Formats: sequence, structure tokens, C-alpha cells
Amino acid sequence: MSDDRDPTTLRWTDQVPPEVDVAVVGGGFSGLMSLVHLCRALPGGRFALLERRPLPFPGIAYGGCDARHLLNVPAGRMGAFPDDPAAFHRWLEGRAPGRFGAHEFVPRAMFGEYLLETVGRELRAASARVCLVRDAVVHLERLPSAMELLLASGRSMVAHAVIMAPGLPPARAPWSRVDHRVPRRALVANPWEAGAFRVEPPDADVLVVGSGLTAIDVVQGLRRAGHRGTIRMVSRKGRLPLAHALPGDAPPQVPLERFTGGPARVLRALRELAHEQMRAGRSWQAGLDAIRPHVTAVWRSWTPVQRRRFLRHARPLWEIHRHRAPAAVLQDMTNEMKAGSLTIERGDIAAMHPGPGESVEALVRGADGSERVHRVARVFNCIGPGMSVRDTVDPLIGSMLRSGLAVADEVGLGLRTDAAGRLLGADERPDERLFLVGAFRRGELWESTAVPELRAQAAVAAGAAAELVARELPGAKVARVATRAGRDEPAGCD
Repeated sequence: MSDDRDPTTLRWTDQVPPEVDVAVVGGGFSGLMSLVHLCRALPGGRFALLERRPLPFPGIAYGGCDARHLLNVPAGRMGAFPDDPAAFHRWLEGRAPGRFGAHEFVPRAMFGEYLLETVGRELRAASARVCLVRDAVVHLERLPSAMELLLASGRSMVAHAVIMAPGLPPARAPWSRVDHRVPRRALVANPWEAGAFRVEPPDADVLVVGSGLTAIDVVQGLRRAGHRGTIRMVSRKGRLPLAHALPGDAPPQVPLERFTGGPARVLRALRELAHEQMRAGRSWQAGLDAIRPHVTAVWRSWTPVQRRRFLRHARPLWEIHRHRAPAAVLQDMTNEMKAGSLTIERGDIAAMHPGPGESVEALVRGADGSERVHRVARVFNCIGPGMSVRDTVDPLIGSMLRSGLAVADEVGLGLRTDAAGRLLGADERPDERLFLVGAFRRGELWESTAVPELRAQAAVAAGAAAELVARELPGAKVARVATRAGRDEPAGCD
């Protein structure tokens, strides 16, 4: 349900419907698009989407950023639906004609606005009954012909099927084992919490643990919030992401056969492609992007031992080449380093102790064993998502692993599913009532975090869930192409 007064506002409620056809867990991009596809596929259906803490825009990616944080995928590829990737750029043209090219990286908040407007329009036009619930799911219980969702509020809901759409699994804070009771307000576990960038005094030094895309966002957010002190980045490799290429170089069409073999052989093939592109006067990035259509097939072709070897030895190198940053953003980082206001160190946080006032004394141990102590006013956690689902701090995922409703994939990155996203349980059989969309499929797909992958997963999972409901409930009918007239009133909770 959406608010007719503002097309970018979704109306959340604390009301919990006792029974629905499909429940969607997670209010980010994956969850919202799963809901849209359900409404299209099952006119007249009853759906609920549950989100523990709705943000102004969906999920951390679009709801935690400021107005100038940029997307990391060009606008022309960010459409919400798999069959219309250019839709977002058309929306931009309608809002600001000529301001953004299809190849440009635009503010993430603008994509959040587009997404909410798109979802709101779909929900207003839907004949389905939709309820957006502000609550967290902490446990799932399998019933003979349904799933029961137990909520943090103590209430429950029954659904014929559940689509799990959690975001990236958070990692434990990098100071969790080395914190000697430093002031809590000095530790920023979630950089996207309101007020995180307001540092007092504004010229105090701060420490950013990590040097990837989130760390760059934090540096820019601090500067825009008026912070003037030195920012010290610390990460194990001490590298920033590399830059996106300038527009114009399309990836070459390369057959899957060029990427056969284990991780070392595949990486060697990518280096060869990059050099071929540069010899032809094109960017190395185009050569690397040639593998994108084949990433899942390559990952699946590797044995668990090969996958673990890649994660242990090659993942940091892959990350800085594959998950690149806009060139203008990296130029800002370079300017900061030249001015001495930003430093990047290779090392780990070895210990943290209280300093004078509410400051922190952070001991950084370098790769060569050397040690340095930095006194800072704030420490930001930017190490990225957790890399082991078994160490998850998410209560629902932990509960599902303990109960056997879900099992970890072979390398422990996420949860096992079949091709339609049905979760495999401890009995290794797909559960026809339980679907997974998003980052927790990375252990079997590897690429499972960007909009181009997520929009396809959402469509497939919603279609399969709708088929299940149509088989089981008399009168329910799946629509291959939904055509509905708009309504004056938004859908409500029954």
C-alpha cells in the first residue's frame, strides 16, 4: 500500500494480518520487487511485506546514503524490471531532461526515489490486498500446509509461502575482540545511522576500518557533514577500489570456454583479455567485464576447494577490479591523500583502549609486524558484509540454520537453494514454500548483490510462489501478464 499524496511514500503499519497467501521478509530492493511481481502474477492475492526498520528509501543501499552518494552501476542498466533495464534512465529524463547520460553514475537517493515511485504505482494499481508491516521476523515454523512467522513483537502470521529477501549479512564489528571498554559513542558499527557523521570536535581525527566502497562513502559523508580532521583508513590490503572506465568501451563477446579451469587459470584469462583490450586502444575494464555473463557458470564449475582457495587468496584482488568506483570519486580520494587529510594504512586493529575524554587509542599492527597507535574521536566499521553465514548475527537466519529449515552452502557464504530460489533444508530437498532472493544466494551464484541480478531473482521467486498458491487455493489464478485499472484508494490490511 502506498500514500496517494506522495508517490515516493509507502504507508507502513504495525497491524499484522493473521493470514496471507505470501509473506515477503525484507523491505529493500529485493523484497519490494518480489512484492510487485506477486501483485502482477496473482491478482486478488493477499500479501504482506515485513521490514524491521523501514528507512526513507529502501534498504541500506538507498535509505542510508546522503543526497550525493553515487550508484555503482550506470543509470542505463538500473531499471527495476528485468525486461526494461533502461526504465530508470527514462525516469531521470522525465525528472531532469539531459542532466544524466545512460552511462553515468547518479545519486543513489534518486534511484531510491524512482524505486518507491515505481513500487507505489504498482501497488496502487494492484487488485491484490497488500500490507506493509513494521516488524521483524525472528523465527519460521513449518506447518503441515503453510509457514508460521513469529515476530519480534510477539505476534505471528501464517502464510502459504514465504519469500526471504534479506540484505547483505552484516559482519561482526572489527573491534569485537579487541575492545577494552572504549566509549560506546565513539564506535560506529553502522555508518548509516542518523548522526554518525557528526564528529565533535569537527577537526578531530577519525579511523575508518576498511578501504572499499563503503569506506569511500564514509569519507565523502564526513566531509559533507563538515568534518575537517584527518581520516585514517586501515585495511588488510590497504587498497582502494579501481576506477570505472570512461563510457564507450563495450565488453567483448567472449565464450564461456575461455574461462574454463580453476581460479588461477580464470584469472590468467582475465589478465590476457585486459591486455588485449589495451593493445586495441580500449580500457582494461571492458576485458574484465567480459566475464560477467559467465560468472555464475564459472563459480558453479569450481569445486568447494577451488572456491575456498579463491576466497582466501584472490577475493580482495577481484573486489577492487570488479566492484569499481566512479573516477571522479576516486579523484576526490587522491586529492585528499595529496593534501594529507586522508591516509591509508595496511594492517589490522590489534587493540582499542579508552583515551583522554571520550577518545579512542587504537593500536594498528601492520603487515610487517610494526605497530602504531592512533588517537581518534570516532571509529567507523566499513569492513563490509560477513563472509560466513554460520557467524551470522541475524536472529532469523540463525534460527533457520538451527531448525534445519535452511543449510549453509558448501563454502559457508550463504544458504543453499535450487534454481528457482527454493531453500534446501537439512534433508537436502527444496522447500516448496520457502524462497530466497538476494545476497544469501552468493555461495551458489557468487554474483548476487547488484540490481541486474536481484531483479531477475525476484521475478523468478515471485512467479514460483504465485504458482504454488494458485495450485492450493480454489479461485486463485496466476496472471501471466497482469492488466489492471488504477484505483483511487490504496490497498489495505485485512
